[in-house]
Amino acid sequence: MADMEQPEEIQNQTEENSVEESEAAQEMPTIEEQLQTAISERDENQDRFLRSQAELDNARKRHQRELAQMRQYAAVPFIQDVLPALDNLKRAVDAAENADHVDELKRGVEMVAKQILDVFSKHDVKAIEALGQPFDPNLHEALQQMPSDEHPPMTVIQELEQGFILNDRVVRPTKVIVSSGPTEN
Repeated sequence: MADMEQPEEIQNQTEENSVEESEAAQEMPTIEEQLQTAISERDENQDRFLRSQAELDNARKRHQRELAQMRQYAAVPFIQDVLPALDNLKRAVDAAENADHVDELKRGVEMVAKQILDVFSKHDVKAIEALGQPFDPNLHEALQQMPSDEHPPMTVIQELEQGFILNDRVVRPTKVIVSSGPTEN
């Protein structure tokens, strides 16, 4: 009888294994189900990718618009600071029509010039010192050379238009007359 029980045990184990395999097969998705899941994930990922691309594109366009506006209106603070000097210059012109004394007009115009230079200084614009300095083509534009017994050659002897520097960049070079050395006899 012991011999007969063994095949029955084997048979029970085989039945148990087939039941487990059958349950595992039912739990495991079929190839078609796996494919549908993969396609669904792909579609979701594609949608997320496209949304991210659109969001990035919108951010880039918004940034470009903001930069354009900043460039367009960057001079507003400077203009607001210069306007009072322009107002004072107009007042000086009006006063010149009624002024009997040139000294008063000169003093008014000098005050306006100082006010403009103060605005420049406030915005880091500095005048280029040229008079008596050696000629520097990076800072000066020579319009003429003149003989001079008092100055060595290539020395700025007269400023025609004042130049200015913004931080470390020349906005406008100083237009100058340069000494060509002593006069020849």
